[in-house]
Amino acid sequence: MSLRRKGILSSYLIGTPLGLITIFLFFSIPAMLTGEGLATMSLFAVYGKAVVGLIISFLIALGLAGYSAAVDLENQKTLLKSSFKFSLIVNSIIWSVFILLTILDNDGKNFWLYLIPPIIAFLVCTAITTFTIGLLICNSIKQKINNLN
Repeated sequence: MSLRRKGILSSYLIGTPLGLITIFLFFSIPAMLTGEGLATMSLFAVYGKAVVGLIISFLIALGLAGYSAAVDLENQKTLLKSSFKFSLIVNSIIWSVFILLTILDNDGKNFWLYLIPPIIAFLVCTAITTFTIGLLICNSIKQKINNLN
């Protein structure tokens, strides 16, 4: 198996469960805080199709970012730089899809108001995943590179 395929595999094996659990927990927070499902239902009324798009695009983005991380690490880029690029690729793809579907789903009515949370989420998620999941995945890929040498 090529190193780039191992990068994609590492990305899927680590990123998929952690990412999907994070998405589920994030959209469950209103119900956990209030003990009622009304806030969660409201979130899905506004962002329902966008959440589905986010999940599907997340799975695609993990593969692209894993490939990119393997290439960067193979070319001796630093672990932190590779992790940042990994996080930027994943978050750019998923939040772009999320924003596009939010605009299309809300018929142009007050869609600017609906865009503020995903834009903030993009910035926060990129910063956080650079130092957490992205770093974990890139470190796993780097270990595979070191084992080949």
